[in-house]
Amino acid sequence: MQALGVFENIYGAGAEMGIGQTLLISVVGFAVVFIVLGFLAIFVFCMGKVFDILQSKKESKEKAAVVTPATAVSTASPEGTPLPSNQSIGDLTLINCTEEEAAVIMAVTSAKSGIPLNRLKFNTIKCLEDNE
Repeated sequence: MQALGVFENIYGAGAEMGIGQTLLISVVGFAVVFIVLGFLAIFVFCMGKVFDILQSKKESKEKAAVVTPATAVSTASPEGTPLPSNQSIGDLTLINCTEEEAAVIMAVTSAKSGIPLNRLKFNTIKCLEDNE
C-alpha cells in the first residue's frame, strides 16, 4: 500500500498506519470540519443581526418621513436649487372646486395611498355636481 501526500511526509514512504493513527486522523478531520461549520454559523447569525438593525433604521427613517407634515403651499425654487423634501412644484387646475376642497381631496388621497403628498402630482381636480 502506498501512502499519499502529507502522510508520506509524516510516516515515510510505504509505511502502514495502524488503527489508532487512522482513528486519530479521522477525529481531527471531523473536529476541524465542525469547528469551521460553527464559525460559519456564527458569521451568518451575526450578519442576520446586522441586516435586521439596518432594516429597522431604514424603516424608522421612512416612518419619520411619513409622519412629518407636508406644507400645502407649493413654492417654485430658483434654478439649480433643489426643493426641500416636503415641498413640490407644479400647476394644478381646479374645475368647480375651491382650494379648500382640493386640499382635502389631496390629503385624503395621500393618506389612503400611503404616498407622501410631495410625491404625488395632481394635474386637475374636478368636483362633480350632485344630481339629487
